[in-house]
Amino acid sequence: MTLQIDNPSIFEHLKSVLGLMKGVTIVGMTDNLDVDIPNETPLSAMNEAESGEDAGIVNIDSVESFIATMR
Repeated sequence: MTLQIDNPSIFEHLKSVLGLMKGVTIVGMTDNLDVDIPNETPLSAMNEAESGEDAGIVNIDSVESFIATMR
């Protein structure tokens, strides 16, 4: 998950809230504002989502249905 925080005043509070959530681990963080430009992978995902031509719903009821969904 990548988050963009437009209001810097909530940054520290958000970090502490996320850190308290069970099952959530903060694996990386940067205060560098030069990171506004996404790399190829998230840019491709954003373009796919905006186009409406995404992969659709992924069925994870079983391994077989998951694999069938990916074809």
